[in-house]
Amino acid sequence: MQILRLSIVVCIVLLSNLALKAQTQYLDTYFNILPTADKAKFTREVSLNPDSSYKVLMKYITGEVMMTGSFSDEKLTMQEGDFSYFYANGNKESEGRFRQGIKVGTWKRWSFDGSKKPDRYYPDENFKAKTRSTNPAKFPGGMAALQKLIADSLIYPLEAKERALEGTVYVTFTVDATGEVSRPEVSEGAHYLLNDEAVRFVSAMPTWTPASKNGIPIDSSFIMPISFSLGNRSTQNVTKSQPTSPKMN
Repeated sequence: MQILRLSIVVCIVLLSNLALKAQTQYLDTYFNILPTADKAKFTREVSLNPDSSYKVLMKYITGEVMMTGSFSDEKLTMQEGDFSYFYANGNKESEGRFRQGIKVGTWKRWSFDGSKKPDRYYPDENFKAKTRSTNPAKFPGGMAALQKLIADSLIYPLEAKERALEGTVYVTFTVDATGEVSRPEVSEGAHYLLNDEAVRFVSAMPTWTPASKNGIPIDSSFIMPISFSLGNRSTQNVTKSQPTSPKMN
């Protein structure tokens, strides 16, 4: 009877693992789960590691890998172990290690074209489980200063003006633990002329004050809508921020 009971338990575990390995989720711009792929921007595949952590493979909806890594919790909120991030063109953007949701050790980085960028080093401390307080990243001088930068630095492409092209471009980007802006991507675009200028503008933004968790700087993700109008060129406020990049729940 005990052997039969053990066999049943083993079968249940195996079936559960097989179901988890086959799980694919469709995500929107904010990494929320969608019922179908119609409006998805990313896919996420989740499987169970031998140590009961959750292995995650995220891809752009076009099929290119965006991120690989593991999480210690079922809700995928706590990164743990080695991670790699990739640009939409397939080149690696960065790789390194997380401990209890915080970057530690040496992180290697690359530019969009594949050229090497300077490594970043994050202290590896003995983190204790406790309630965490999080402060969001801030643009130097606040939103008023960001609005002024847009007014001064956003360039309306000449060809777009001549063709009377208007629209709003939504750009996702990361403010890393050093305050540097990285991984700008168009999540919802207008005409390619406007998309290119929006990405150029975000890429050229100055260093931010990074987000922090329990006083430790961390990466955070933003979505910025940039509106191009021949009557009034402006941007709205940053509409969504997340304490880690990408948000996994």
